[in-house]
Amino acid sequence: MSQVNGIILREDFKTAVKIFQNAFNPRFVNGSANPKYDANWDAVTAFRLTQSELRLEQPLVANSSLYQFPVLSNIQNQAQQFPTEIRLNLQDSFVPTRLGVYVALPGSAVASNFQLFNYFNPTVFANALAEETLFNGVMKLSINNSQIINNWGLQRHRQVNQTQQIVTPLATGTVVDEYKGSDNGMYPVQPFVLLLGSSNIQLSIQLPAPISAVDANARVILRFEGILAQNSTVIN
Repeated sequence: MSQVNGIILREDFKTAVKIFQNAFNPRFVNGSANPKYDANWDAVTAFRLTQSELRLEQPLVANSSLYQFPVLSNIQNQAQQFPTEIRLNLQDSFVPTRLGVYVALPGSAVASNFQLFNYFNPTVFANALAEETLFNGVMKLSINNSQIINNWGLQRHRQVNQTQQIVTPLATGTVVDEYKGSDNGMYPVQPFVLLLGSSNIQLSIQLPAPISAVDANARVILRFEGILAQNSTVIN
């Protein structure tokens, strides 16, 4: 999986800065010099660029092979946004640098005290065998009707560590899943993409076949780590 250190994070930040510079202060537009180009303009100070995260969640549904993930905060395709989600505000922009794909089994639609898994732990998920179909699926991303990511295989995010939970419920001395939140299930997003809060963003997971049976409240979760540009689309 994707290991991170200070050098990698710094290089990711520098690349993201270039993306914001080119998007909001391009030297050329349609092959011609941009008359509005400002050589002194700096994306870092203009947008207060910071490390941030998007967290998008959707419930697993039996007999469904397509999952749509609303990215923007004003879009709702379910009764309500899950409390643990972090969506992109319309006035902001985001460059993802790493992506993690997880599954979870919250106690309810409003629960926030649940664990993330990189595989369907059979001691937790009663329908683990059927639900493993998810990791044979692909992710797709289009922005303003242009296909940006096509057939991103989810299998690269599946991770079963050497230490796994073997009994339930948890008791003294019980083995639990080995887990490292900064690393497990994460994979670099290369080449980088730019998510504008003002754009039409369509993010989906497509499975090779519907999941025949799912656990109640089971959920798939996408975690995008990256660089956030606050209030950037206001001047775009």
